[in-house]
Amino acid sequence: MSRTTDGTTDGTTHGTTDGTTGGTTHGTTGGTTYGTTPGTTHGTTGGTTHGTTGGALDGTTGGPVGGGVAAGAAAGAAARAGRTCFDPENETLAPDALRALQLERLQQVVAAACERSAVYREMCREAGVEPADIRTLDDVRRLPFLEKAALRKTYPAGLRLCGLDEIIEVHSTSGTTGKPTPIWVTRREMDAWALRNARSLWMIGLRPGDLLQNCFGYGLPTSIGLQYGAQHAGIGVVPAGIGRQELLIDLIVDLGVTALCTTPSYGLYLADKAKERGIDLATDSNLRIGLFGAEPWPESGRARLTAALGVDAFNEYGMGEFLGPGMACECPVKDGMHVWSDHLLVECIDPETCEPVADRAPGELVWTSLTSDSMAMIRYRSHDISSLSWAPCACGRTHPKIGRITGRSDDALSIGGLVVFPSQIEEVLVRFDEFGSNFCLVVENVSNLDRLTLQVEIRGFDELSDDGKARLARKLASGVKATVGVTPRMELHAPYALPRETAGQGKTACHRVDDRRSC
Repeated sequence: MSRTTDGTTDGTTHGTTDGTTGGTTHGTTGGTTYGTTPGTTHGTTGGTTHGTTGGALDGTTGGPVGGGVAAGAAAGAAARAGRTCFDPENETLAPDALRALQLERLQQVVAAACERSAVYREMCREAGVEPADIRTLDDVRRLPFLEKAALRKTYPAGLRLCGLDEIIEVHSTSGTTGKPTPIWVTRREMDAWALRNARSLWMIGLRPGDLLQNCFGYGLPTSIGLQYGAQHAGIGVVPAGIGRQELLIDLIVDLGVTALCTTPSYGLYLADKAKERGIDLATDSNLRIGLFGAEPWPESGRARLTAALGVDAFNEYGMGEFLGPGMACECPVKDGMHVWSDHLLVECIDPETCEPVADRAPGELVWTSLTSDSMAMIRYRSHDISSLSWAPCACGRTHPKIGRITGRSDDALSIGGLVVFPSQIEEVLVRFDEFGSNFCLVVENVSNLDRLTLQVEIRGFDELSDDGKARLARKLASGVKATVGVTPRMELHAPYALPRETAGQGKTACHRVDDRRSC
């Protein structure tokens, strides 16, 4: 987390540099730059188009291009111009055909995981299940759950399914609860990732001729997937990153940027900073579409984003373990987020019984990658509370939809895009002899940014001088920052001064959390 001041985050995820990505290469093959700065050929290797294998133009793999890349890309863009869907054949598969494809791919990934990963093979042995037992989609429930702890335990490559000779890019989760989880990416996954994001960006209304400014963090985080998707769809990208707000505002206004993707809090923050300069991004820019994710935001936030930025605001969902963006996104109907279910299988379960819940009923999302050939990401418990529905959508897409994320089944908080557990804070506090018996995390939204205040009971509080309290507060804040990436405001209290329970509004049931953000 960068540029935190007095406990207020800037709505960004993970550490960044100056928010630019000049001249870096991502996933090169034979020295060809993949997804680089403007002016280069985006993602071409030996005359193939970005995000495809063999230069396919229909959003799928295979299919060599007979002519030049530029001419083929132009023809493909022209053919797509009037489409509602980027990949209409697969986005509108009949539900029965989609489920049949899911079963076929589930059987393949389970067989591959058991064959190539000793760790996953042992997990299945302990669960008493073999690949041959997966005969229907309901049989997914026979497979063991995968938890974050298992990814940490098998660090760095226990669930990897291929050799390094097949890996072209590595990302990672934030590592806020220990070492980060490496996210291994093969060429096949890179292509699938670009395709999913291209579908999402096309679905929200972007087309060739638009200019998308990506204001998520670059580097190890997976937000670059939005850039790959945009380029795959022929949409221009400004890889702005985060930080240097004055520059980001100038880029939006001066370059004629038409779309913005970032966290909702950072989008509002940029709007406020622009107004301090006399710039109203809603009227003084060409912005028309906004894609917001990485932190939960209420439906009431849509009107605020529209008023502040002048955009049609869309919600998206992603997890770093599944390459982040490109998992689920709203269509113009805005009644849930379509899950690209030819690539992902999502379940919605009761977090206590682990049994499926009814259509549209609240439950915990459990995810399986159906196209990964690098990691055994099968039945991964997200702990995100949402809902799932296969009801037909007026947009014509047949892929199921998940609802807005309303909370967590564990005690985690999302603060400025980072996941923070009260147990992590406690691990820091117990290192200090001065720590008493209680603490409380107070989370608020201040000037459109998340702010964390850490209230801590201190032994010998009355005996400490004001300078001593200030020094201790700085030490505690530094320890928390080093562990979770968020710098809290500190409030020191006498022993037993804090309540033993808090209101715990909405986002967590933990009694050591007072979440005052609106739901």
